[in-house]
Amino acid sequence: MNETTAVELHRQVIYKNQQAIDLLDSDEGLSREQIALCFENGAVWLETAGKPQRLYNSQSVLKPGHKIHCYCNSTTLSSCPFTAELVADFTDFSIWNKPSGMLCQGSKWGDHWALYRWIKQNYWPDRESFITHRLDRFTSGLVIVAHTEAINKKFHRLFENRLIKKTYRAIVSGLLTQDQQLILDTEIENKNALSQVLVLDLQTSTQQSLVMIKPQTGRKHQIRIHLAEIGHPIINDRNYGKPPFDGDLRLQASELEFTNPVDGKKIQVNLQPDKLLVF
Repeated sequence: MNETTAVELHRQVIYKNQQAIDLLDSDEGLSREQIALCFENGAVWLETAGKPQRLYNSQSVLKPGHKIHCYCNSTTLSSCPFTAELVADFTDFSIWNKPSGMLCQGSKWGDHWALYRWIKQNYWPDRESFITHRLDRFTSGLVIVAHTEAINKKFHRLFENRLIKKTYRAIVSGLLTQDQQLILDTEIENKNALSQVLVLDLQTSTQQSLVMIKPQTGRKHQIRIHLAEIGHPIINDRNYGKPPFDGDLRLQASELEFTNPVDGKKIQVNLQPDKLLVF
């Protein structure tokens, strides 16, 4: 297949003891090696009686009536170009510094560009990983990864109940006032939204400000929308900012504070000074 081609294969199992890769092997533009890579990279889905699930094992023996779906494009077959950094390991969960561009969740075209799958393929092959929350693809910074389903559920409850405090840093267009504190509370999609902002530093040569943000609610794109609404969009925000755009979105999750769901102890994790977003 070439870089612009996307291939979809859909098959239903008719005979007993058919291996998944044999069912997909065909002359429709994908080699057997490429199909095997689709399995490895999370682009093959098995549909039984319920919701389709990713199927990673190409040698799985399927049952009559099962359906299998393969979605392949150039990204599916490309290695993930990003590298995450382990910040802290608590055995049942770990905390990672996700680079801008890396996903938190995959798509039907694969999940090997997503943090949880990257960990499985490149760091801990014998350890399960579950994303407990998400950062936008182009937002960098701290992400909690659970390593058991039970701990994953506990973290989901912590996030749902707003029991995990998150702090972000951003570089925005325009000069604010040094040490200025702002409360941004305009609604987002008719829901209340609150962001606390502190101005950390100014750079007059570029007319930019470095700010710290503590969101008190969790609306989609909340920080990006609130800062854009006051006329100070985040640099390289292609959704809410103004061109020219050059490089990564200048937004970073820099601190997490929560109670360990395993032992009840308080945890505060910060990015090291040399990893923090600065001018």
